Amino acid sequence: MRTSVHRGAQALLVLALAVFGLTSSASAATVAIELCAVPGTAPLPGGGLVPIWGFGTPTTPGDCSTASAGLPGPQLTATAGDVVTITVRNALPAGHTVSFEIPGVAFNPGPTDAASGAAVSRTFTAQPGTYLYQSGGDAGRQEAMGLSGALLVRTTTPNQAYASATTAYDVESVLVLTAIDPAFNAAPETYDLHNYRATYWLINGRSYPDVPAITAATGQRVLLRYLNAGYDNTSMTLLGAHEQVVARDAGVLTNQISASTETIPAGATEDAIVVVPTGTPPSTHGFALFNRQLHVTSGPQTGTSPIGNGMLVFIHS
Repeated sequence: MRTSVHRGAQALLVLALAVFGLTSSASAATVAIELCAVPGTAPLPGGGLVPIWGFGTPTTPGDCSTASAGLPGPQLTATAGDVVTITVRNALPAGHTVSFEIPGVAFNPGPTDAASGAAVSRTFTAQPGTYLYQSGGDAGRQEAMGLSGALLVRTTTPNQAYASATTAYDVESVLVLTAIDPAFNAAPETYDLHNYRATYWLINGRSYPDVPAITAATGQRVLLRYLNAGYDNTSMTLLGAHEQVVARDAGVLTNQISASTETIPAGATEDAIVVVPTGTPPSTHGFALFNRQLHVTSGPQTGTSPIGNGMLVFIHS
């Protein structure tokens, strides 16, 4: 009698483990992403093109000739718990090794680099947050040429950035901050980085007024996902409202910070929530969000250079 009861309990345990295993597998997806690191060009504010190296998604799998370099690279998304594999193919000029990395992400053991003409696959289990993916090859030259982009890992709770309810939001805006020194981009292999001096300042590859405004109603919570893919630390100021900084580098802050100006270090990410105030905005365009170092220009400055370009965007209803 005891034997039959024991065997019955074992059978129930095996069944329960099987069901649990199926449930756990079903709750997390397997996500496969393919990127190509390719040369290309990007339009400069005011006209003209500049050479870049950027990530792109091939329209034909495995064929990087069908991928276009983006500045920034394509926005990648996953859900917490997903098992993500990113395959990166190196189609850069010969002699350049792509070293794919995502600061803050714990990859499974395996190769990290892709030699010229080769590929590397990196796998990880996604955790909520805002991440900057990039290539650290050529001692930072590849990042400065544009090899970076945004990875957003969402929670299973809609419109909530992290596990904490304090990170709930109504509107989301992803802001990839980049800069261009055309002299460097023209000769990335030989240019002395000690002389690097950006003269174009971009949000999502664009300069004001070509940066789309952030639209939100009074009282709504706007999640600003900052990613500094530039070569310099960048301070962003919001006029007429405050930002509640809730996370840095995909880590939730125990003590959140209320600020009107916040500095995002080069290579870092930051999540901040803005509650759109009542009343009249300080500008007819809305609440200005701009680079506090006054990188709100485009191109070399002369006595007649216009002000009101660069890293500038408005939040309005």
